[in-house]
Amino acid sequence: MGLPELKVKQDVNNRWNSSLIMIERLIKIKDPLSAAISSLRRAPNGLTAIEWDIIADCVKILKPFESMTSELSGEKYPTLSLVIPLIRGLQFMVKNIKPETDAGILLQNSLLDIVARRLGILEKNKIVAKSTFLDPRFKKTGFGLADNAENAQKWIIEELTSIICLKNEDHNNITETSAPATEPSNSLWEYFDTKLSEVRSVINPEVNATLIVRQYIEISH
Repeated sequence: MGLPELKVKQDVNNRWNSSLIMIERLIKIKDPLSAAISSLRRAPNGLTAIEWDIIADCVKILKPFESMTSELSGEKYPTLSLVIPLIRGLQFMVKNIKPETDAGILLQNSLLDIVARRLGILEKNKIVAKSTFLDPRFKKTGFGLADNAENAQKWIIEELTSIICLKNEDHNNITETSAPATEPSNSLWEYFDTKLSEVRSVINPEVNATLIVRQYIEISH
C-alpha cells in the first residue's frame, strides 16, 4: 500500500491519554489493518463502519483534554494560574465539537457534565482564583463567571490591606522607638516632610489597596 510500517498501540491503565494514542493509531492503520484481518482465516471480526465513526468521534472529543494535560504538565513555567482559563477553554472547545454518532454525543455530554461538576468549582478556590487574577495575561478576563472574578479581586484587596497594615505598624513602632530630635532641623524641606508623614499616616489601608489593585487591572499587558 506504500504506507509506513506502524504497530498497534496498547493502552496503559494509569495513563488516560494512552487510550487516545491507541485509537489514533487505529485510525492511521485502518486500511492495512482491515486488509490484514480479512486475509486471515481465524481473524477476529473487524470493526464496522459505525464503530469506526465512533472511534473518530472519540478522538475529536478527547483531543482537547490531551492539549490541556500537556499545558498543565509544564515544568519550566508556573501552571496554577492557567487552570481556570484552560478549563473554560476546554469547555468551549468540547461544546463546539459536532459528533456524528449517538455514542459521540453521549461522550461529549458526559464529559462536559463531569468537567462542570469537578473542575468548575476551582473558580471559587481562593488560591487558584488569586493566582489567575494575579497573572497579567488574564486578570479578570480569565474567569468564566464575573462574580468569581469579583471575589478574586476582593480576596486580593483583603490580603494587600493586611500587608499594608502590618507595614504601617512596623513603621509606627520604629518611629516611636527612635530617639527624639534634640535640635530643630535647619532643612528647608522639614515642613514638607512633616506634612507628607501626616498624610501617609491617615491614608486608609483598604483604600490604598483598592487603588493599587484598580491600577493593576487598568494596566494593559
